[in-house]
Amino acid sequence: MSTVEVVDRGGREIVVFLAGEVGTDPDDAFGPAIDRVVQLEQLNALDHVVVDMHRVTGMSDAAIEFLRELSTRGHTSGYEVSFAAVSGPAHRAIEANGWTFAEHSPIVPPSRA
Repeated sequence: MSTVEVVDRGGREIVVFLAGEVGTDPDDAFGPAIDRVVQLEQLNALDHVVVDMHRVTGMSDAAIEFLRELSTRGHTSGYEVSFAAVSGPAHRAIEANGWTFAEHSPIVPPSRA
């Protein structure tokens, strides 16, 4: 089970909370989440979208594509998209798909993978 929740924090910042095995449920609400971000951008002259991933236990290709679309939309529309509280599994999935971080995620020994 996973969740995708867009929360308006007021002002010019919103938070997208991701939790669980993101992108593995057919009901994951990526489309509605993007629509909500667009709606809030139009209402609030958005400056910043924070994607909180502290409760992510895994990410599918669909979840990575959601992050790419959100980042591209932010770049095109003039707001910043940043990742916060990134869990180990989310960090590794994001890194494996081409994003780089200041610090690389730790290598998981084969016995724990």
